[in-house]
Amino acid sequence: MNGNDKVTAEEGLEERIVSPEMALINIPERGISIEQELKEIEKNIEFFNKVKVIALKMTKPSDWVDMGGPYLMDRGAENVAIAFGVDISDLQLKQDWAEDSKGRYYTYIASGKAYARKLGRYVEDIGVCSQRDKFFGMANGQLKEIQEVDMANIRRKAVTNLYSRLIKRVIGLMGITWEDLAAAGIKREQLQKVEYRGGQQGGGPARASALSPDYEARRTKCWKLILELKGGDAKEASALLDKLASFGDKKVTDIGQISSDKWVDALYGKVKKECAAAGIEIGD
Repeated sequence: MNGNDKVTAEEGLEERIVSPEMALINIPERGISIEQELKEIEKNIEFFNKVKVIALKMTKPSDWVDMGGPYLMDRGAENVAIAFGVDISDLQLKQDWAEDSKGRYYTYIASGKAYARKLGRYVEDIGVCSQRDKFFGMANGQLKEIQEVDMANIRRKAVTNLYSRLIKRVIGLMGITWEDLAAAGIKREQLQKVEYRGGQQGGGPARASALSPDYEARRTKCWKLILELKGGDAKEASALLDKLASFGDKKVTDIGQISSDKWVDALYGKVKKECAAAGIEIGD
């Protein structure tokens, strides 16, 4: 390299070297306006509220149950998911073991992703179910031995929980209130109440449940299964409840009328037979 070549190279290098001050000067200003950003946030909130109302209007009262608050059942969530083009992917299932004073037990953890095509929204979440699940892992108030618990039911429940959470989260249906349902034209009194732990029932006086927590859970399960047998139709489910649970001239129109452990066991046995005939697996 001769002298002239060296000078030319150094001049080119100087042209490529930009001082910090020059770099700052050359960066285009975004011109961020706080007022404009707030307006955009307000638009997003308005859009979210519209989406929520539209999604809720796609559900029926029979898609919901009153469990101390509105709870959207799986069938209702799936119908909304179809309308919003929800795709669930990357499903993974793993088994975790733990041990405490009651012994060793396992928990299934399902993970996955959901994308709502109509909203351009993406979420990830998990669903879990333990061997000690009160519906599958307990009988007569006692934990079942590990070999007595149907592991397939625990796996399925974990996946079901995952799908429900993914759908509700990606559409924005978590934490729905009575006011939200009212805005969509669904009244609280239209919903079937499935748990009673004292307090007001149907606007009447407070009363305490005569059932233990385990039997309250089993009674709740009976009603959910009856609803499933009748495709979520609360009116038809109530008729089936009366058929299975009534005796003598006593008419049963509300699951809350099932008020003793023995009565719950009798109803549960009949519900299991109905589910077996319909090909619905419920475990023990």
